[in-house]
Amino acid sequence: MRVAICEDEKVFSDQLVEYINEWGSINSIFVEIFVYNSAEEFLFIWSENENFEVLFLDIKMKTMTGIELAKMMRKTNKNIQIIFTTNMKEYVFAGYAVSAMQYLLKPIAKKDCFICLNKVNEINNNKKYYIFNDLGKTVKMLITDIICFELSSHIATMYTLGEKYTSRKTIAQILEEVNDEAFIRCHKSYIINIAHVDSVSRKSVMMSNNMEIPVSKNVIDDLNDKFISYNLNKR
Repeated sequence: MRVAICEDEKVFSDQLVEYINEWGSINSIFVEIFVYNSAEEFLFIWSENENFEVLFLDIKMKTMTGIELAKMMRKTNKNIQIIFTTNMKEYVFAGYAVSAMQYLLKPIAKKDCFICLNKVNEINNNKKYYIFNDLGKTVKMLITDIICFELSSHIATMYTLGEKYTSRKTIAQILEEVNDEAFIRCHKSYIINIAHVDSVSRKSVMMSNNMEIPVSKNVIDDLNDKFISYNLNKR
C-alpha cells in the first residue's frame, strides 16, 4: 500500500509513520510511506505521479490548505482515499465536497488510524480492473477510472480520467471484457460508464470529461432510470 502524509508539523507526521508501519507489520502488508511538509510539495509530486492509495492530509497548513489541495486533486483523481487530520472540530464538515473518507482529530489515536487503514485495504481488495491493449502496450485500468468507449471501424478509443487509449476491438468484445453493470451501450458507437454521467437529455448525455455523447431512442428511458438509481444509491 502506498501511503502519503501531508503534514507541516513533524510530531504528527512521525506519529502517523509509526502507526502505519505498525499496522502494516501486524497485517503482513507491505507499506510504502511518503511524507511531505506542505501542500505545495505534495502537489509537485502529485502532478507527476498519482500512484497513492491513501493520503493523510492536514487541513490547516501555512499557505495552501488541505481542503484547497484536495479540491485540485479531485479534478483528475476520484479514487485516492483522503483522510483529513485536524485539531479543530469546526473543520470536520468542510471536506464533504471532496469526498473525504474520514476525519481524525489530533492528537490521533492509534486505533482510529488502524480503522482507517483497514477501510482503505478493504476498498483496495474490492477494486476491479480492465486490461486494455493500447496498440503495442498493455494498460491495467481501474474500472472506475474509465469514462467511456468510442468505436469507429473496429477501432476502440477508451477515455479515462487521465488519458485516452486505442485498440482494435469490437463493441461486443468490450462489453464482454468489461462485464460491469455500470457500463451501458447508449449508441451504436458508444459505451458509457454511468458513474461518469453528469446529465441526461432526450438525445444525449454529458460526461464528466465534457464529452457530449448521443443516445439512441430505444435506450434513453433505461439509461435515465439507471442514472437516477445510481445517484440515489450514492447518498
